[in-house]
Amino acid sequence: MCELNRENPELAIMIEKQHSSPLKQARLRRLVHILFLVAITSVVFSNTLDNDYHLDSVYRVENNTEINKFWPPYRFFTDVRTGSSIPQIAEYRPMMPLTHSINSEIAAATGTSKLAGFHVGNIVIHIGSAILVYFLFCLLITNWGRFSESEDSAVHPSNIAFGAALIFAVHPISGSAVNYIAARDLLLMVFFFIASILVYFSMRSKGDTVSGWLISLLLLSLAILSKQAAIMGFGLIFLFEWILADVKLRDWRLWARTAVFGLPTAAFFFFRAIWLVKQNSEGLRTVKDFTYPLTMLDAHVFYYLRNFVWPFEMRALARIEMVQSIFAPTALVGLFFIATTLFIAWWMRKRQPLISFAILAYWLLFSLTSSIFPFGYVVTDYRQYLPFVFLSLVVSLFCFSIKPRVVPLILLASMFVYFAVSSYQINKHWKTEESFWGQSVKYGAVALAHQNYGLAVIDKDPDLAEFHYREAIRQYPYHIYANINLAMLEIRQNRNEEGLQRLRRMVALNPKWSLPYHWLSVALKQTGDKQGSVEFAVRAADLDPRSLRYQYAAARALHSSGKRADSIPYFERVVSINPDYEKAGFWLGFAYQKTGRSQKAIETYNRFLQGHPDHVQARFNLAYELIKVNDCQTALSHFHKVLELRPGYDEAHLHLSRCYHSLANETQAKKHEEIYRNQSESPK
Repeated sequence: MCELNRENPELAIMIEKQHSSPLKQARLRRLVHILFLVAITSVVFSNTLDNDYHLDSVYRVENNTEINKFWPPYRFFTDVRTGSSIPQIAEYRPMMPLTHSINSEIAAATGTSKLAGFHVGNIVIHIGSAILVYFLFCLLITNWGRFSESEDSAVHPSNIAFGAALIFAVHPISGSAVNYIAARDLLLMVFFFIASILVYFSMRSKGDTVSGWLISLLLLSLAILSKQAAIMGFGLIFLFEWILADVKLRDWRLWARTAVFGLPTAAFFFFRAIWLVKQNSEGLRTVKDFTYPLTMLDAHVFYYLRNFVWPFEMRALARIEMVQSIFAPTALVGLFFIATTLFIAWWMRKRQPLISFAILAYWLLFSLTSSIFPFGYVVTDYRQYLPFVFLSLVVSLFCFSIKPRVVPLILLASMFVYFAVSSYQINKHWKTEESFWGQSVKYGAVALAHQNYGLAVIDKDPDLAEFHYREAIRQYPYHIYANINLAMLEIRQNRNEEGLQRLRRMVALNPKWSLPYHWLSVALKQTGDKQGSVEFAVRAADLDPRSLRYQYAAARALHSSGKRADSIPYFERVVSINPDYEKAGFWLGFAYQKTGRSQKAIETYNRFLQGHPDHVQARFNLAYELIKVNDCQTALSHFHKVLELRPGYDEAHLHLSRCYHSLANETQAKKHEEIYRNQSESPK
């Protein structure tokens, strides 16, 4: 052949072109697929950028001052509290606050909206996951899909992969994670998880390498550090080796590979046992009866599967009835559905191993969050996000098995349009708190959803708000948020005794939680008990020293009651975390000034004015303190700036006169003294 090619260069070129042409076509096809995935996903979620903070996003992102700065980044890995402004919901998911802090830095540097930046970040991560899903499916279908290369381009592996990735990219199930700012942990987990198994599967198609193992294990570790549901990674490797690689169960290599891929999971549990539990004492719930797993049989068919087919009733904190017996009709239907799909997976493991693998992978990845392990909320839309990857593959493989070949194209195109339009419409439910929680209570929701909807409509319709507060309390009598908000509404409507009694009951029931103390303080201030208000404001601040809101409230309460020296530690704590919070720097300077600490007051006012150069009172107070330390020359410039900002500030002229007297400039001294006298004598 070599001799022939040398003697016939034209023939050699023709042969080379014949071999390179399919490769170029494949690359072009994949490029088109990727560009379309990026473009269409961006369009579908383009109306999410100003959607509000909801649920835990308020505490993990909006009110979380820890993400206002990126440096030092290691603190996100060493301190659980960087993940939330409320200790009760702080969890060790360091990749989430780390990436949110990057968003905050970008917003500060570019002067753009932090809210939009958080949404853009979510969209970008989801698009990245969709691209990885596409490459993963191309790899799986090409190597283990048992689709032969044929002249029928519709059945090309990349087309099947594209159809599955497109469903994953635009479906409202994915939209539930994209819209929810605090679901950044889930988005990151899926991105790193898919990247990890993509590296591993690619390595297995070409041959083991040390670098392949290390990269896949590192990516899995990052997935676990994003959200702990990724600990199921070793199970997916077991299914791959058993079903697709066809390694026998008695073969030690199956168990060895699974064990090695289980190292990040084992490391997490070891880490959790020796350190994490001490940082966050909230342990996993245990199964006390079979109510939860029986309810999951119902939920998989009548909630999660319904959401795939009809997503318009998707909602936060959906309420479903707990199933008490295996003989309940919905439980039996769910059991039959799960058993049937598992039987199909077992039956097809030899003839169509990829379909078998995808079905089993779906149930495996769903098992941790929707099986026998009870969670606080029975169903949550975004729990389906990771297993949905493999449900999308099953759907695409099924569609492309239909003949004639034009049918799968029409079917997938119809599904794409339906899901894309659905997502774009459902994104609007996330626009405001009222629209978000209105969707929830419309189709049935738990107590927290009713209380949140009441809070969203309180200013527009107090009676409607009270109805939903009471509905929340009816469902759960000790619901702290519903009771606090109802109490504040009662006080607003002059039902003071009812409101205060309700708040005191919440304090008694939650003695270690700062939240009820803070609101009891607010209520006592509104009802005229200033001393009691100060007491409970301080108690709230002491219980949660990292809450800027509570520290600032305690500081202001102490300062207003004349306890200025006592207010200083609280102001200092606020300024040390966020110097720009609620003008805390000004009030700290004022507290120093009133307690005779002139030098500290001057330093504090100077720092404050760097960020607030037009704050008139801070500049006046600084100039006044400069006179006390005999620095009239510097004081002059500040008093003149005060008059520039507020020409009618008469007292500035009086102090200017005194400064000029001390500097022996009698002309200017008399000038400002006369101005002060004339302005003070003139009728106001």
